[in-house]
Amino acid sequence: MSDKTGSHFTIGEFAQLFGVSKQTLFYYEKNNIFAPNYVADNGYRYYSIEQYFVFEIIITLRKLDVPLKRIKDYVNHRNSAALQKLFADKALEYELQIELLHRNRQSLSLNLARLQEASEIKANQISLENSPTEYYVAADFSAAGNSLKDQIRLIARHNLPFATSEIFNEYGMGFIVPPENLPGDSPHAITRIFTRVSHLDEYPQALTKPKGLYAKIITPDGYHTGYQNAIDKLLEFIRRNDLTIVGNAYIVPLKNYWSTNIANEYVTQIAIHVAYQ
Repeated sequence: MSDKTGSHFTIGEFAQLFGVSKQTLFYYEKNNIFAPNYVADNGYRYYSIEQYFVFEIIITLRKLDVPLKRIKDYVNHRNSAALQKLFADKALEYELQIELLHRNRQSLSLNLARLQEASEIKANQISLENSPTEYYVAADFSAAGNSLKDQIRLIARHNLPFATSEIFNEYGMGFIVPPENLPGDSPHAITRIFTRVSHLDEYPQALTKPKGLYAKIITPDGYHTGYQNAIDKLLEFIRRNDLTIVGNAYIVPLKNYWSTNIANEYVTQIAIHVAYQ
């Protein structure tokens, strides 16, 4: 045992060199990543001086979250080309993570703006606005029927891509009523559900909400059973101002179950695509 003291470190000494615990070294040994150079009959473990440099590689790559299997492969087959590829792959991974963080920050900013808008509304105030092009992912809702369970199944199927995506989306789902179904006093007037999206590369199936003139109303009658009263007011405004309905009605929650557990506090925007006669 004494012949090892001058050229080897005990497990405690080796752990101190890197500021790690002995349990960490046991973990790497158990997973066949990094084993001591010598194990004595009494179970004492000894690490060679050369192993210092190998373990330096291991713990440094772990800082980059390189998987253990890849670390093991690299340590056993080190060369400049392999190291260059390892670093390049990790740099690309970070670029993708940065892009994801950037997109999630954008989504948070949009949601903050929407919440601020909802907090400043004047109930049942109608406006006529030019709106830019928007994009959305839609799903058929006409087959939902009267069963709430069936409706939730359709909604869940629509929301599943957003639930499994790393991009943050607050499930800002809305409803579409086609012009032929207005005034929409039937529960079957809603033909599609939709979610607005900002990144078309994530959702190639996205559709376009055309830019143009929209008659809008923001109403606290935002729960599902309260749409009709607001739609009636909006249709009366359209008739009174000699406007023609040229596209869908879009029902969009501004304040929903995410920000309150009281249905009567929901706030909804209804926008109908119109044009002057």
